[in-house]
Formats: sequence, C-alpha cells, structure tokens
Amino acid sequence: MAKALAALTLWLCIALSAFAAAADKKQPDWSQLTPEQQQILAPLASDWNNLDERRRKKWLLTAKRYPKMKPEAQQRLQTQMHAWAKLTPEQRRIARENYKKLAKQPPEKREVVKQKWQEKQKPVPAKGAPPAPAATSSDQAVPPAAGQTR
Repeated sequence: MAKALAALTLWLCIALSAFAAAADKKQPDWSQLTPEQQQILAPLASDWNNLDERRRKKWLLTAKRYPKMKPEAQQRLQTQMHAWAKLTPEQRRIARENYKKLAKQPPEKREVVKQKWQEKQKPVPAKGAPPAPAATSSDQAVPPAAGQTR
C-alpha cells in the first residue's frame, strides 16, 4: 500500500510539473519567430514584444493556419492586420469592446450593423463630381478587339 501511495504521489508530481511547465510556456519574442512567421505577422512587428502571451499565442495559431488559407483570405487578413497595427491602444480597446457587444446581439441585428458598416466604407465621390453611371450589360469587362477603342 505504501509503495502504491508513493508511486501515485510521484506520478502526480511529475504530471503537475509537466502541466505547470506547459501553462508557463512563454510565447516567443519577435526575434525568436521563424522567418515565415515574421513575414506573415509583419504588420504586428513593432507591437509584437508588447503583446501579452495570450495574444501572441492567438497570432501564432493564425500564422500556422495562414498557408492553408485561400489567397483572398490571406489578403484580407493582411489588410486587417495593417489596419489594426495603425490603431492606438485606446482605439483597440474600444474596438474590442464593440466586438464583444456586437457578438452578444442577435444575428439580425449583427447583419444590420454589418450592412451599415459596408455602406460607410464605400468611397464618397468628390464634391461636384457627377455620380458614377450604373453598369450596363454593354459595360462588361471585355477587352476591345485589336485596333479598337472604346
């Protein structure tokens, strides 16, 4: 019985120390990232060493998934990282709060907010500029034949 208790105690100590080591694993500083990770996460380079461990881990998981993403998704992620990197810490805090609030909303409300956001992101025509004409079937993206101009 004493041997079993000693073995169990030893096993628990080993298991707990392994668990603690895994929980305390420090995420790498920028200089410790692989060249591929640095290329993917380049927009975050100036802030990387100031990110907390949880956020570094999140971004490293994103970098791991990145090569499997479609090119459009990769481009969208890069654009979003660049935009995020330009925000001040206060703007980031507000963005996180707004995201949390929006996530709690019903899907219909989220869709309305998404549509309003997309409308807001559309470029505004210059003052005095005539509105862009609506596309017609003859305006399709077909290159002119050799020697022709439109």
